[in-house]
Amino acid sequence: RLKFEEYSTAAYEFIKAYKLLEKNQEKFPDFVLNKKGLGLIHALLGAVPEQFQWILNLAGLEGGIDLGFSELNEVLNSEECKLYETEVLFLLSFLQINLTENDELNQQYLDRIGERYQNNLLLNFAAARLSHNLGLNDYCLNVLENRSSFKRKLSFYYLDYLQGMSYLYKLDYKKAKNKFEYFSVNFKGVNYIKSAYHKLAWIAFLQQNSEKKDEYFAKVISEGNTSIDEDKVALKDAESVYFSSPVLLKARLLYDGGYYEKALSQIIAFEQIDNIEYWYRLARIKSKLNFKNNEIIAHYQKSYDLGKESTAYYAPMSALQIGLIYEKQSEFVKAEIYFNKCLSMSGSDYERGIHQKAKSGLGRVSD
Repeated sequence: RLKFEEYSTAAYEFIKAYKLLEKNQEKFPDFVLNKKGLGLIHALLGAVPEQFQWILNLAGLEGGIDLGFSELNEVLNSEECKLYETEVLFLLSFLQINLTENDELNQQYLDRIGERYQNNLLLNFAAARLSHNLGLNDYCLNVLENRSSFKRKLSFYYLDYLQGMSYLYKLDYKKAKNKFEYFSVNFKGVNYIKSAYHKLAWIAFLQQNSEKKDEYFAKVISEGNTSIDEDKVALKDAESVYFSSPVLLKARLLYDGGYYEKALSQIIAFEQIDNIEYWYRLARIKSKLNFKNNEIIAHYQKSYDLGKESTAYYAPMSALQIGLIYEKQSEFVKAEIYFNKCLSMSGSDYERGIHQKAKSGLGRVSD
């Protein structure tokens, strides 16, 4: 419900489920499996937008991401709940991917999955997303290339989309193009369709094929819908015929794949230093290459200052990243200031996901 912005219905269903699970917990306090549902709800309560928080408060719902993770981990490590290990491991991975930024936990869940991704498509998805978050694109490709192909299983075409993205991060345009075309032809749903054509337009742009670029942008406008952020951004770019510079786009793709040295070599060739995206990407890359925090913060600050009036995501993301750096340094007052700066900005691309992480950070530094 939250993913599709059905916030009122989500709040109602949270309340109903929460009350039933709490009642069951009171009746059977030793029933560990009850915490599978409670843990999921407690974690997701932290993602409810601020404007609907009053509904949860009115209903007496309490929770938070840390509590939810703790309860789900209790189920994961319980011998009597061994049967549910795969399901809970997927839930924890999904929550970790969407709600927090913690490389240690990403690696912990990835290690726990091990090689089980080969025979379970949900764990394949989880392992691919966790390894992507860790900047392990070659491992991510290995996961996706070695997934189950049992004929009786329901096709999971989103994994083909992810595989296309992984090839694109390596700047392997041919393989990426094949995967995005396969996904767009075979997937009969509506999500990520615009995004797939958007990425095909990127490839055409980087290959200097203006005819194909225009053709794919037309498909972005005519196909799929805009329920998710990736498709919203794709449509916005297609309607405005927007492209970053080839240099910044390649730097972005290499960074997203974890090829940080290559990304740095790419971006230092860029000359427009008054560009919002340039400072943001430079900060992101240097943060992964362990440059000094004061230098990284200065780059993010430059992006934030240049982009405060923009609807691009660079300014709120810069504020979020500065907050996360200060949090790691235990400078919680400064972290709180920047998390709030992030939350004060609205109307940007990827707003929901960015605000969720800022809100989670605010909860951690305020405790």
